[in-house]
Amino acid sequence: MSDAKQIIGNIDCPVCGHEMPVKADKNGHAYGHCAHRCNAQVFTRNDHRDGLLRKAMRPVTVSVPLPEPTPAVPKPSHAVGAAPVPPLPTGTPPVQQPAGAKTKANWFSPVLGGAKHGRA
Repeated sequence: MSDAKQIIGNIDCPVCGHEMPVKADKNGHAYGHCAHRCNAQVFTRNDHRDGLLRKAMRPVTVSVPLPEPTPAVPKPSHAVGAAPVPPLPTGTPPVQQPAGAKTKANWFSPVLGGAKHGRA
């Protein structure tokens, strides 16, 4: 019984007139309990009375805030007055390291063979 009962509707309290939340019990029948000073309780014990209470109740309205639209930010192409940068040609060879340069060993160097990747 740790789960909280969900409010299925509202009615006016027959004793004090304040808004009374209506919930469903474990059998699916509607019941109400006024949380104001009167503490009145309304129970339905059969399907006929449950139907009458459900006809009299107002449905629960939930307002969900809509996310604010994000303004479109123009993509900067280049600085004002500067010439646009031409795209790199396709098929450009990768940059080669000069001969004799040391390469730093990575964490996976022992797995790949060590000596080829900077470890002797």
